[in-house]
Amino acid sequence: MTVGGAAGTLPGKVAFEKFVDLWNGELDPAETEAFVADDITVHFPPLAKYLGFSDSGQVTTRQGLLDWVVSIRSLLHDLRFRTTPGPIQEGDLVAGGYVVTGTYAGGAPKAAAEPGTRVEYTGMSFTRFRNGKCVEYWVLSDALGLLSDLKAI
Repeated sequence: MTVGGAAGTLPGKVAFEKFVDLWNGELDPAETEAFVADDITVHFPPLAKYLGFSDSGQVTTRQGLLDWVVSIRSLLHDLRFRTTPGPIQEGDLVAGGYVVTGTYAGGAPKAAAEPGTRVEYTGMSFTRFRNGKCVEYWVLSDALGLLSDLKAI
């Protein structure tokens, strides 16, 4: 867990780090109720269709966010997000870069990589908070790097 809780830590930055803990499987999904709005909107690239899955469209609920996290964690075992740089907060917006590592579990129809293939990619996330809860989440990942590692392009 990367949440410090030190005096002067901005609540949005702490919540951003809780997102990292959620992705890393270190946070009980029920705890997201404290910092994620029921009607969150998540913006992300349509990677699913390039891997041979149906395009999931846009996530618009907390449960949809949790389902999306579970689906990615099932595709990449031992998934680990590491925040660098950030998080940085200005007003109701929090941003941070990340490096993701994991091991491909198999099962993506258009991925030619063997199960057990290690992947690593980078990205940036931006979150917007209202009344202490995340209401919008933008994910900008190195899709080309991930798809290359999975031999899907």
